[in-house]
Amino acid sequence: MSILKIENSIKNLSIIGMIIVLGLTTLVYSNHFSNPFFFDDSHTIETNNSITSLNNWLDFFTNADTFSSLPANRAYRPMMTLMNAIDYKIAGGLNSFYFHVNIFIFYLVTVILFFVLCNYLFKNAVNSNHDNKTITIVSLIATLFFATHTINAETINYICARSDSFSSLCVLASLLLFIWEKTRKYQLYLITMIIGIWSKQTAVMFLPILFFFLLLFFKRTNTKALKENFTKWVLNMLKMCALPVLIGLVLFVFNQFYLTPSSTISSNTQVSRLDYILTQFYVVLHYMGNFLLPTSLSADPDIEIINRWYDKRILLGMLMCAFLIYVALKSAKNPISLPIAFGIAWFFTALIPTWLTPLYQISNDHRMFFPFMGLFISVPWAVYLKFYYKKNIKTRFTVALLSILFISSYSFGTYQRNKVWKDSETLWKDVTEKSPKNGRGQMNYGLALMAKGDYKNAEFYFKNSEKKSPNWYAVKINLAILNGAIGKHEKAENYFKSALSLNVSAPDPEYYYARYLMKRKQYEKASSYTDLALMKSPSHVNSIILKSKLEKLLYSKDDEINKLREALVNNPNSIEILIEISNKLYYLEKYDESIASCLDVLKIDNNNKFAYNNMCACYNQKKQWFKAEKACKRALEIDPNFEIAKNNLNWALNSINKQ
Repeated sequence: MSILKIENSIKNLSIIGMIIVLGLTTLVYSNHFSNPFFFDDSHTIETNNSITSLNNWLDFFTNADTFSSLPANRAYRPMMTLMNAIDYKIAGGLNSFYFHVNIFIFYLVTVILFFVLCNYLFKNAVNSNHDNKTITIVSLIATLFFATHTINAETINYICARSDSFSSLCVLASLLLFIWEKTRKYQLYLITMIIGIWSKQTAVMFLPILFFFLLLFFKRTNTKALKENFTKWVLNMLKMCALPVLIGLVLFVFNQFYLTPSSTISSNTQVSRLDYILTQFYVVLHYMGNFLLPTSLSADPDIEIINRWYDKRILLGMLMCAFLIYVALKSAKNPISLPIAFGIAWFFTALIPTWLTPLYQISNDHRMFFPFMGLFISVPWAVYLKFYYKKNIKTRFTVALLSILFISSYSFGTYQRNKVWKDSETLWKDVTEKSPKNGRGQMNYGLALMAKGDYKNAEFYFKNSEKKSPNWYAVKINLAILNGAIGKHEKAENYFKSALSLNVSAPDPEYYYARYLMKRKQYEKASSYTDLALMKSPSHVNSIILKSKLEKLLYSKDDEINKLREALVNNPNSIEILIEISNKLYYLEKYDESIASCLDVLKIDNNNKFAYNNMCACYNQKKQWFKAEKACKRALEIDPNFEIAKNNLNWALNSINKQ
């Protein structure tokens, strides 16, 4: 067979193989497209007014406030804001299906590029006489392993985690554009590198990944060149790396320290940096466990800081990391095993941002998308060299069969994991079972139960969450909403005030209290708290909508009062009109004007029980308890069976007794 025919055969194998891989990947993820928004989707998408229009899309690149409606969460990720805005436009609103389709299309592109990289690395690791068809098949298997592995379901199902998947795609693209001489000549890899950093700043780790690639695979800068002539090696390395390093680091620093808002809380100052870094050894052990057997995946893990460096969990993590580094160093000595060394170097390099910077979430399984790309390169190649390369047919058949079984198992796990993400109840129930120490998981499962009307069990989980996070405003708000829903308004008020007293930068305490007050027809007060929410976050969609509703209600009530006052001109002694004006003024929290209207009634009819009762209610709101008591007692002298007056009198008397 001629060389041309062989090359065409390999090309056809690659195309057909990738079609099969992409088809199987789509099949595995076929049940995830209707999964809803979760976690940070709430403030980056659902309540973020900035993404509702593309008219000012350039603002995404100059103003990080557009990324989120929560001041503390405003990272500089303009590409993510742009993508969310585009999906919002295509969907015509908040339809998660369109967001998932967009994310998945880019995931398939990532899968294709991953195959191209694997094929390049594997072919460069073996001599030219090796069977390229076999290498292509190994690359396809490695790609299918990556594409369908259960660990990636945590990233692909979580819409906000598109920053992880897309920035990783940009790193892949940048590396391939650097590898190809024609695109490297025109510095095209710099474009994808910049886009990656604009997606998530962890993409700056392309720079050390590029360094390891040059060190292991590039002739002028590899370890052999280093040993032969150190000075020449340094000059060649500088020639290759100087421009991307300069641009990448300058862009990273500019984004981090100039474009990121001062209100953003990017690191956890409540924990020791050393304790956090040491705990990450155990976190990596946890991640590796899910890589091998992903049965303990949790949307919100409950791993906590380990304060003793000699804790067995940290020591085991250190031992595992030392083993991986040993394997990488040993693999780097032999050209055929270089992909193993490169993959492990990729793994540790991509871990650095979340390892060295103390984050509030000590671990998170969706963070593994980028680092595990390295292991998806290393592990298949290691298995190939150890159990398949230069082995007999029987051994090869066994390895091939086991590979199919493993990949099938991971694929099934991904399909099942998609089901866990199908709604709030299934996701948060899973979190409470796998991460029982996680207060947020307890609260969110309580929310799912409250949405079903199961208030008793919802309160149980809210209380559990409050025990674990006593100063968390969100759980206070939800306890307030729950008590309001079951008619315990005094407790609801106390929980709302507790949330407000925490004085957080998020607009949620003010917004939800305003929503509660609106339902209680306290429109003026609700409007003032909505204003406070919008002062914190002008782009908070829910507060904007609520403000609009309140303005319409207030305008409507004012308009009704004006019409009643016009009617009163023609009938100045109408007690019914005066009482109605008093009622509407009360709901607008204009208590003094309501009392004045009641006094006008009493000038006409000194024995009007409704006027005295309304005065009592207004005095109660003004906390003038003795005046309220006097007014209600007069109403009850007129009508001893007047129940509303009895309730208002009890309110006044109870308040007097407390004083």
